[in-house]
Amino acid sequence: MNQAHGLVGQIALVLALIAVVWSIALLVTRRAAGPLFSGNLVSVFLAVAVAAALGVVTFVSGVPLRDGLHVVYAGLALGVLPAVALIAAGRSAREQSIVVAIGAVVMVILIGRLIQTGS
Repeated sequence: MNQAHGLVGQIALVLALIAVVWSIALLVTRRAAGPLFSGNLVSVFLAVAVAAALGVVTFVSGVPLRDGLHVVYAGLALGVLPAVALIAAGRSAREQSIVVAIGAVVMVILIGRLIQTGS
């Protein structure tokens, strides 16, 4: 279970990196995010949620938590994309792109810290 938890975390990191590159491309080209980009953000969120669920199962099965900050980073990572959606709602396409780009970078940082504190 611990290996699955780590693997899903790595998948979340790759998806978040894709979101960063994609959001920067949207900023540079001054395009609005479409449904495919939104789908990528949902995939990032779902990957983090699945990793969190696997982490809980791993912990409950008796594997000790290595660093308490891991739980803090997980909570923050689960909250970033919903917060980004709330902040971006009702803004211009350019402002939405900026908010999403910042949120994607924050997500990569948090997932990176999750991987570091979980290893």
